[in-house]
Amino acid sequence: MKERILVQDDEEAILAIMCSMLTASGYECLQAISPKNAWAVLGSEKEVDVVLCGLLESSEDGLVERMAETFPEIPIVVVSACDDSSVVGVALRKGAYDFLKKPFGREQMLAVVRRALEYRRLKLENQELRAKLVRQSEDE
Repeated sequence: MKERILVQDDEEAILAIMCSMLTASGYECLQAISPKNAWAVLGSEKEVDVVLCGLLESSEDGLVERMAETFPEIPIVVVSACDDSSVVGVALRKGAYDFLKKPFGREQMLAVVRRALEYRRLKLENQELRAKLVRQSEDE
């Protein structure tokens, strides 16, 4: 099954380019033009493996923080032209996994996505192993 990436950006051209790059690299891409649309996609029955979302939109709407609380297993990568380290730091403290600065190249974006997917895989594996240990200790 293809990994599913949700891309949220308020610029349709950027959204289309990012999704085109992801699709060409073998990922399934879901698009959202606004935080509200992204939230609707996350609330649907489609499983999302990684979220790429715009910084300003996510800050204004609290999307990063709400996603991190509601879907802690999904890595969130904030994408923005903003290079203010304090703003980026706030996004990371609110639950973002990583930051991707615009403009970026295809390989740079794909490397961030691969790292986020590996992080998700390890996090889910860790949760599964912890649950297994709990079950084993209860059986003893």
